[in-house]
Amino acid sequence: MKKLLLCMIIACLGISYASAQDIYDDYKTPAKQEKLTKEEKKARKEKEKHLQAFNDSVAFKFANAALREGQFVLLATRVELGNMGAMEYGLNDHTNFVYQVGKEAVIQIAFNGPNPGFNGMGGITCRGNVTNSKYSVDKKGNAHYDFSVFGSDISAQVMITVYAESNQAIAYVEPTFAGSNMSITLHGELRPYKKE
Repeated sequence: MKKLLLCMIIACLGISYASAQDIYDDYKTPAKQEKLTKEEKKARKEKEKHLQAFNDSVAFKFANAALREGQFVLLATRVELGNMGAMEYGLNDHTNFVYQVGKEAVIQIAFNGPNPGFNGMGGITCRGNVTNSKYSVDKKGNAHYDFSVFGSDISAQVMITVYAESNQAIAYVEPTFAGSNMSITLHGELRPYKKE
């Protein structure tokens, strides 16, 4: 079943690439763009819209499968801390992430500031074991994945939502140890985890 799904996705990606190449070839010269009629411009925009929707749908299928299998990474480009409304934009998604591989999870945030933080990058890195994982899809098609993570430096509940027909996701991290009320919200893309 997995091989069939993989073959279908590869075929769809090939079609997507071919369509994108057609659009590029047809409209790559400025002179050609200026000569387009209103109908041709409308048709081109419609074709590009369908191609984007197709690409988003494929990205969602990969993200959804990664959630179900517990083999994913959420690369965050925006982080919110607690109820303060403090937000950081334009963060490096290689240093701000949530990932799960099997029964291990890591949550890391690193801000662009002078303070080195606990992890030497201006933030924190927490590693722990995953328990109580639960996957579901709501009526709108959004995928939800909740789990608890316990380790020597973390005890938290993590709630991830991947929005329907895209790989855009949000993760809420709620600490569960006594004396902590600083929740973290990470926004970014969720992708299958690949060890490089």
